[in-house]
Amino acid sequence: MKRLSLTIRILIVILVVQGMLFVMLAMANLDGLRREIATETRLAAQTARSLVLATIGTMQGAVPDDRLMAMLPERLVPPRHTRIAILDASDGVIHQIGHADQDGPTAPHWFVRMVAPEALETRLPVRLQDRLRGFVHIATDPANEIDRAWRDIRKTLGLAALASALQTLLILFAVRAALRPVTAITSRLSDIAKGDLSARVGALPQPDLAPLAEKVDHLAASLEQAETDRARLQRQVVSRADDERKSIARDLHDEMGPCLFGLRVEAEALRDRAKSEDDRQGAEAIMAIADQISSVNRALLKDLRPAAIGQLPLPVVFGDYVNDLRRMAADTRIELEIAPDLPEPDEPTATTLFRILQEGSTNALRHAHPQRIDIRVWTDPAHWRMILSDDGPGFPRQHREGTGLTGMRERITLLGGSLQLTSDGSGTTIEAALPRGQTQ
Repeated sequence: MKRLSLTIRILIVILVVQGMLFVMLAMANLDGLRREIATETRLAAQTARSLVLATIGTMQGAVPDDRLMAMLPERLVPPRHTRIAILDASDGVIHQIGHADQDGPTAPHWFVRMVAPEALETRLPVRLQDRLRGFVHIATDPANEIDRAWRDIRKTLGLAALASALQTLLILFAVRAALRPVTAITSRLSDIAKGDLSARVGALPQPDLAPLAEKVDHLAASLEQAETDRARLQRQVVSRADDERKSIARDLHDEMGPCLFGLRVEAEALRDRAKSEDDRQGAEAIMAIADQISSVNRALLKDLRPAAIGQLPLPVVFGDYVNDLRRMAADTRIELEIAPDLPEPDEPTATTLFRILQEGSTNALRHAHPQRIDIRVWTDPAHWRMILSDDGPGFPRQHREGTGLTGMRERITLLGGSLQLTSDGSGTTIEAALPRGQTQ
């Protein structure tokens, strides 16, 4: 399950608190309105009773007793929140007073049920000259008061909801503004994780987050320095290995070469002085062995260190090697494209590029038997780049890299570069990139 962001969690807390406050405000308002409506209707009922008694008392003696009940509806004006019904005993007719403009509450039924007070009813018998003339029925009718209460609470809660929404928006804006530096810090950490060690947060005005930004920048600076040191050490490893190879090659050339030459000279002398056929054949066998060792020695010297690397420009070294390949593989078209004005690389890079050319072309000719091999060498602002491709049948997906290619990949990795090998039915492509501007 995806975890909620800090902003969303803060927003949820705010909304929960606002909702609780809103409910508490509504309950408090409802309780107050309920008591207020109950008081209003009770006072209205008492007022209506007093009014009816006073009106009857005023009409006694002023109108005939037998006409009092008939004229009473004309004299009575019911107070608010009440209904008055007059029953004239002489004709049994009930006269309703005060209901013409009271069509019932317009508030929702659930609100009416929550605030409506208990109904109050009063029945007053009217006796004149010891004779029952009729009844006056007084009932409470809080519909208007409930409607007013509904309008009031709706206005109050509406304003409260608006204030709550504005407060939530302001808090959300403040939280987002406060967390914006956190987003910047997260972005810089993501850049660092992707390898951009130059990413920095910079100084922050927030005192709570400034130390965190400072630590992130310090971490990035430390990682950048460590990466620089690692790259320098890796290049030193390659350089030391190349120095060792050159030293071994020099020893093979300076020590093994003269010894083999001397051995062959002595063997020739033995052959020339031989008095028997067996001695002559033995001397010739020694000469053949010396020649074989010399051939192996020359191959080792060539493998340990190409003699032309560091002595001739890289385009010349590549051109000579490709010309040798063309002579050895006359049936394969080999194309070499070197960017004009190609700068001269340092010796570890030049050696690595030559080894890629050597290993890639040898593998293609030995295993793929292609009709064409294309080699391209160029630079971009940050890298030396090389692509070697052939149009052979490729190799199966389960194919394992040989020792030579694996060694090249390890050497390129030590120099901070990359090597990609792709193959399908249309051929095989080797893409290499080595960083420029490195120092030993």
